[in-house]
Amino acid sequence: MRHCWPLADAITIRRKGEIRLRLSTTTGTFSLRLDGGYTPYKESIRRLKAAGYDVLDINFCRALTGQTDLAADDWEQRIQELRDEAEKLGIEFSQSHPVFLPAHPNNVTAEKLEVYNEMMRRSIIASSVLGVKWAVVHPHEDRAKTALDFDACIKDNVEHFSPYVELAVKHNVGIAFENMIERPTSMRRFASHASELAAIIDVWNEPLVGACWDFGHANFLYKDQRPALRTLGKRLKATHVNDNYGNSDEHMFPFHGSVDWRSLLPVLAEIGYEGDFTYETHKEFNGLPEPIKDQLAKVGYDIAQYCLTLVNPQ
Repeated sequence: MRHCWPLADAITIRRKGEIRLRLSTTTGTFSLRLDGGYTPYKESIRRLKAAGYDVLDINFCRALTGQTDLAADDWEQRIQELRDEAEKLGIEFSQSHPVFLPAHPNNVTAEKLEVYNEMMRRSIIASSVLGVKWAVVHPHEDRAKTALDFDACIKDNVEHFSPYVELAVKHNVGIAFENMIERPTSMRRFASHASELAAIIDVWNEPLVGACWDFGHANFLYKDQRPALRTLGKRLKATHVNDNYGNSDEHMFPFHGSVDWRSLLPVLAEIGYEGDFTYETHKEFNGLPEPIKDQLAKVGYDIAQYCLTLVNPQ
């Protein structure tokens, strides 16, 4: 029997600097199937709910290749139906991942750029319909023209993303710029450093523009990610929680790689992070038969619950 405690008993007095994060995960968890198909959003959210997840990040990335409901002609109706289904299940969409180009816009075909622009527009509008607070986008650089030119890269990203920021603000959706991967064996990559993300964000001076920190991406560059998180501070609005060994973008559960979660997670409380603890661990699931994925999603849930206890250490 469920107890209804008096309000005074139900309130936990938090220590100074203590925060309570919600666990979230991506719909991409169940996206790709062994038969080459793509799991519909409605099925994904039902299965994630059964595994314990009440807050989700909806992944629109595959729309660029014609997959997901977002790429369908009746996408607006499908997104509305998805919202209705989420409400029935008691699920909240707090983040989204719009489409992104595999190369700089100057280096893709006009046809692909047209598809990208339309899918970006749909991603933002769909995010709004679903109640998403932060849509995560990938900064870019034209390595042939602006590589290592900090000011040129900032200008380039502002010019490219301004129409999308304007559209997002109009629809009450935040845009969060994500840190990129810079491998030790490759040339410098713009927006892999926290200071560069901060610079992009500060240009707008807009409350609905912030940062998303991908812990797995950062593991390529930072042996200790704590200074980077402190650099972002209140700019940090979203997370992509995943692990690797600093050599491949493996998108594994925490403690399955070399990220030092025990030292990192308390910094989220230190900087007053108010977003969600959002898994982007889909590669744990790719290649698995469907029934095993459901079991693994529950294992991931338990790992995340332990992670959350590390945010506010005693």
